[in-house]
Amino acid sequence: MLQPKKNNISDLLCLAIIMMIAFVLAACSDETVIDESIIERPTEPPQLNSATSFDGPLVKAGQVPVSRFIKNGIYSAAFDYANSNRDGFPVDATSQEGASASSNAGFSTTNTQESGVDEADRIEYDGNILYLAAYPQWIDGGTSQSKVRVLERQNDFSLNSVTELPLLDKNSNIEGIFQHNDRLAVLGTNTQIYTIASISFAPEPWSLSEQKLSLDIYDTSLPSSPSTLSNIKIDGTMVSSRRVDDELYIVTRYTAYIEGLNPNASREEELLANYLMILDTPDSQLMPKIYRDGDQGTPLNATEECVIPAQATDKDGYAQLLTVSRINLTDPNDIQSSCISSVANMLYMSEANLYLSSTVDNQTVLHKVSLDTNLTYQATGKIDGIIGWRGAPNLRLSEQNEYLRIVTSDYTKDGPEHKLSILSQQGNELAIVATLPNDASPEPIGKPGEDIFAVRFFGDRGYIVTFERIDPLYVLDLANPNSPQVLGALEIPGFSSYLHPLDNGYLLGVGQQVNVNNIPGNGEVTDQPVMEAGMKISLFNVSVPSNPVEVNSIVKPSSYTPVEYDYRALSVLNNSGSYQFALPLESWYSPSDELAPSDELVRFWVPSNSLLLLEVDTTSNTPELIQRSEVRPEMSADYASGWDDRSIIHGDNVYYIHGNQVWHTTWAEDAAVFGPF
Repeated sequence: MLQPKKNNISDLLCLAIIMMIAFVLAACSDETVIDESIIERPTEPPQLNSATSFDGPLVKAGQVPVSRFIKNGIYSAAFDYANSNRDGFPVDATSQEGASASSNAGFSTTNTQESGVDEADRIEYDGNILYLAAYPQWIDGGTSQSKVRVLERQNDFSLNSVTELPLLDKNSNIEGIFQHNDRLAVLGTNTQIYTIASISFAPEPWSLSEQKLSLDIYDTSLPSSPSTLSNIKIDGTMVSSRRVDDELYIVTRYTAYIEGLNPNASREEELLANYLMILDTPDSQLMPKIYRDGDQGTPLNATEECVIPAQATDKDGYAQLLTVSRINLTDPNDIQSSCISSVANMLYMSEANLYLSSTVDNQTVLHKVSLDTNLTYQATGKIDGIIGWRGAPNLRLSEQNEYLRIVTSDYTKDGPEHKLSILSQQGNELAIVATLPNDASPEPIGKPGEDIFAVRFFGDRGYIVTFERIDPLYVLDLANPNSPQVLGALEIPGFSSYLHPLDNGYLLGVGQQVNVNNIPGNGEVTDQPVMEAGMKISLFNVSVPSNPVEVNSIVKPSSYTPVEYDYRALSVLNNSGSYQFALPLESWYSPSDELAPSDELVRFWVPSNSLLLLEVDTTSNTPELIQRSEVRPEMSADYASGWDDRSIIHGDNVYYIHGNQVWHTTWAEDAAVFGPF
């Protein structure tokens, strides 16, 4: 037998040592790519853990390959579907978007949460052209298609309709529009609308994954004849969207559709066949695709680029993928995206970072994504309590100087308990650095039984409104992120659902007045319900934080404003501290007041829609909230909800949008109203 030479043995030993070192180094790396082929192919249906949202950091490769984690999730989704809605969220999950932009160009723009971060709305106005998303209408048994109306301002501020832009996908509905420079972006979705008769049975879970988000981008340098730059479709449904300069950010959620799965599988051989079919599916088919101008589509990301929970084992999985996409409006071919396998039901975005949140077992889980070149996942954190559902949930979050401030509520106790948490990124963790209440400021946020109705952050200040029978407004000091404290509180009848910070230490609150006859003056507790008496707008002086004061208020009986639920409905024009506000109202009244009380059951109610014009000069010696006028145009008998009403202030001119029509008036009292256009 031939014996190996000594130098050959030495070479082999060196090679073995080098391979061992390389293996160890690879095992220690966060970017380890695990060869899925080494995982034993099952011979019986797997026993997988229930799909859940992990609260730890996310990685590109952990104890289990990314593709196996996703495939496990697809398999288990069939069993968890009964406890989920169509998008894979818990049934009670909410997604609302959602304020404080004011133009210095002489006209109002979309009211947003963060300056410099635009939000989609149904109108866009650049001072000369009004873009209006017209929703489908049911007319004579048929429906009109979703479209964008393009109206040009004339010298007398009347409007001339110059063209209409129907969605390229005629079956889609408009989710919102963005306009910047000479670009118009129209977001649409083909979400199915089910009739009453069709909801008695749940659709197959796999068929609903075929929903797509559409994005039509137009060059509007010639408004009367916009040209289509790009038509983009993305698999899945939209969580939310934002715009910073020319960059459009879209977060979508998607669950892979796999042809041939048996959704009714129950026997072991059927379940195993399903699982093996999923395992044999190419990884590229797990990813949502992007379709550009009618092409066949390409995956937004490779499977190995997605991040999954570091704690996940081969018994875990989650089917849903979140994709953060950035699309350049100037060059629609410039697209970047990143992929996360997790749950999200709300988005908050600053100019630097994007946060996705979800609720897991009475805790709020947050994932942070940097708006850097690669949209890099940064960190994960969790806070006790949930964000809640009142008002605009995203207003409960705010980022300043790399600190995230968030207000959560715990409803598992006898009464809700509310907490402010301040988080800072430490490695891949969003760590809590301070909370309120704390040892230095131990008083609870809100009295026993009171829920949170509004939260707003503005620089080093935070404002919280709680309510059960009376409205406490809390003023918070956040200048030291390691030691937040309550500076002062104000109690008044009614409550604010939305807070809008103003210059010079003032604050506008929009909400509801309550019937003071139902509030005992001696502070006794009563079970008698508090009755909402009408829309209320208050001006607060918070320049002395320890002593906030309500300057004055305006109440509109039997009315509400969509601003209470959607801050984009508020139009604001700030001229160096002198403010103009416009907000829509919907009132309900009964023209049958002559009926006797015994005929109350036959009473009917009629809606009335109007636009309220207000002003505040915070630079005067005695600022006061003043009603300038209430615009009441003549409208058709066909009812259109005031929920999506909007307005625009352009100097002394005002446009009021109700339904798919526009009216024009001026700021003067009792001014004539022209239209509809």
